[in-house]
Amino acid sequence: MAFAVGTTKPTAADKPERSPTERKSTITLRATVLGIVLTGITDLWLHWAELVLGGRGHTALAGTSIPVGAFNILFALVIINLLLTRFLKPLAFQPAELLVIYVMMTVSTVISSSGGLHFIVPGITAAFYYANSSNSWAALFHKNIPDWIAQKDPVALYGFYVGNTHVPWAAWRTQMLTWTVFMSLVALATLCVVAILRRQWIDRERLTFPTVAVPMEMMRDGAGFFRDRLLWLGFAIPFAIDVMNTVHLNIPTVPYIPTRTADQPDLGVILNAPPWNAIGSTPLSFYPFVMGIAYLLSVDMTMSCWLFWLVTKAEAVFGSAAGMSAGATGGGQSAWPFIGHQGAGSFLALTIFGLWLSRGYLAEVWGLAFGRRRGANLPADDADEPMSYRVAFVGLAACMAGLVAWCVAAGMRPWVAITVLSLSMMYMIAAARIRAETGNAWLFGPDVDAYRLMTTAVGTTVYTGADLTVLAYLRNAIASFDLRCLSMPNQSDAYKMADGLGVRKRQLTGALAFAIVAGIAVSFAIALMVWYQYGAGAKTDAWRTYMGKQPFDQLSDALSTPVKTDIPGVLATGAGFAITAALLLLRSHVTWWTLHPVGYAIANTPTMNQVWLPFFIAWLAKVMVLRYGGIRLYRRSLPFVYGIIVGDFIAGGLTTVLGCFTGINVYPTNW
Repeated sequence: MAFAVGTTKPTAADKPERSPTERKSTITLRATVLGIVLTGITDLWLHWAELVLGGRGHTALAGTSIPVGAFNILFALVIINLLLTRFLKPLAFQPAELLVIYVMMTVSTVISSSGGLHFIVPGITAAFYYANSSNSWAALFHKNIPDWIAQKDPVALYGFYVGNTHVPWAAWRTQMLTWTVFMSLVALATLCVVAILRRQWIDRERLTFPTVAVPMEMMRDGAGFFRDRLLWLGFAIPFAIDVMNTVHLNIPTVPYIPTRTADQPDLGVILNAPPWNAIGSTPLSFYPFVMGIAYLLSVDMTMSCWLFWLVTKAEAVFGSAAGMSAGATGGGQSAWPFIGHQGAGSFLALTIFGLWLSRGYLAEVWGLAFGRRRGANLPADDADEPMSYRVAFVGLAACMAGLVAWCVAAGMRPWVAITVLSLSMMYMIAAARIRAETGNAWLFGPDVDAYRLMTTAVGTTVYTGADLTVLAYLRNAIASFDLRCLSMPNQSDAYKMADGLGVRKRQLTGALAFAIVAGIAVSFAIALMVWYQYGAGAKTDAWRTYMGKQPFDQLSDALSTPVKTDIPGVLATGAGFAITAALLLLRSHVTWWTLHPVGYAIANTPTMNQVWLPFFIAWLAKVMVLRYGGIRLYRRSLPFVYGIIVGDFIAGGLTTVLGCFTGINVYPTNW
């Protein structure tokens, strides 16, 4: 059952069994030190690949469901550990040590990439660097920007965009501190949420968590993982394709087998006659790692994802055939079939209604945290949890209070700050749930993000200029549809793997918190050094620079041309909420119901439009395997599927490393 009814209480059977030995696995100092060192190295690799290599191609190292940079380093550590086990056994790593190193990298480095630091830092500089007499930004909103959230120093701004100079650390000291605090509070708040929901998601509902299967098998099985010939057969196929494609980009006479959406036909171009042309962009893709991860899902889930995506296309065709307007309505923000608004309502329902269905569990946890121990079936204490429930609730409240105070100090009114932070947190919880159940390649929310939802519901006239200005800064940090920088899914994965490997979660929490805070500060400094060397407006990736400027173009429009309430958009959001709530109830109460609310939610985001074909192929393959070979053949096929995932990611990592050192063109494997 995907969503447990709220009045059902957890029982002893809901908790995974662990042996006494597994309970005693501890985290060592060397693992923690190595984890933070490798986090810094991965950040440097990430910034160099995505900022400097940029347009010449690279595999995204942090923004996919299994972070490629951290996974490649884990792969190397496992190989090294096999050698240590054979020749220097006292120095060999235990699975618990490999786990802490890996998850310290995943929870921290993801914040550095697209949707995170790569958008936030250019956003800190954009409002003043791009201001000129033609856009009148200075008159429109400069007065609303406090010194501590933006870079205003002309010399510092010039160096950032032109490059070939050193970082003026004194000019950046305040901004680095304030934004590191903000990002740390967000990540620590989600860590507290994960601690509260861990038992519900992992022990009771037993969510799939497909992204932990391969890393956990590598850490737990070691040499046994690599002995299976099917693994290497699966490995060889995507590895050979990816390497050959990179060679093709540098030597065009070498053939290539495209797998990305950018290199495939688009059905939206082929079907160019009305009403079929209303489907819009519908690219084909054959991402090996997406097919591999989707194969690990239930057939109900994969079918729900591609089927609901197909419904979104049918809605567009129906609207065109019926003569419905394809133009914007209600203030220029929405149009049939309101895909982004449906997605927004679905994300909110996954969180709000999902928590309501879990209200019995939450009541038990609250009682355990604050002294009212109800329910004989609940464990006697929370010693085996990531943190005590009291600390989790108090920590969440403190982090949210700190974020509200940060926004209010920047000039936002308290109710606006509470609204945007609450909406953003609900989006994050829904996104983490979707990742845990689908392993979706890229964590995109609906394009009606928290910022657009706020303006959709009430327009922009209810907000002051200061409210909208701070919202512009927050959009890249927390209120954007691009949630690839979100640490929360990787935090959940960490505790899922800790259960499987018998690692003490309380100790792991300390390592994760340390990696988050220290990693953000180190990554911020590394990113500045790269930008000041190569220039955000000169030799680094132009798209990331543009994403820093975009919120202020939108801010200028909002201040110059206020938007009214978008009634059709509000209704579409309500429809998305109602459909998801109905699907949640059906999954909870009707045993034969197969369509999953998470499939509806992800279908109304940009992600599914990129990966619908890999999901369909994985669904079809698994249906055939189960029908003709049963569960035995499915289990035997898993090493082959694991090999596909490993081969795709290792090829992407190795070619990106080679590109960083040589400057060659690299075929991206995951975007």
